[in-house]
Amino acid sequence: MGFKLKKVKSFLSKVFTLSYPRWRFFIFLGILILLLVLPFSLIEKTHELSLCSFLFGKYCYSVGITRGVSMILKGDFASGIEYNILSIFVLIVLVIFIIHDFYKGFIKSKK
Repeated sequence: MGFKLKKVKSFLSKVFTLSYPRWRFFIFLGILILLLVLPFSLIEKTHELSLCSFLFGKYCYSVGITRGVSMILKGDFASGIEYNILSIFVLIVLVIFIIHDFYKGFIKSKK
């Protein structure tokens, strides 16, 4: 019983630290799909989730990235940039990770 529990714990820690390209692919793709499908009014109603701003009471550069990525995915580039210009770079990096992990996890593993 203890051996199986250790294996499950090891597997879950690898999944949540995004060590497996297949899992990272599904997690990042799921995030993008969720941001695309969720109505922006629902995203806009959420409280500010920036820990930096919450803990230190100062402006953090990450404020607005989620809303910006959501707006860019919906085709409103001007609003996405207005929320946070870094949302463009975050979206590009997410897409690069998705493509890389798809290739590494699914295409390359079949060769």
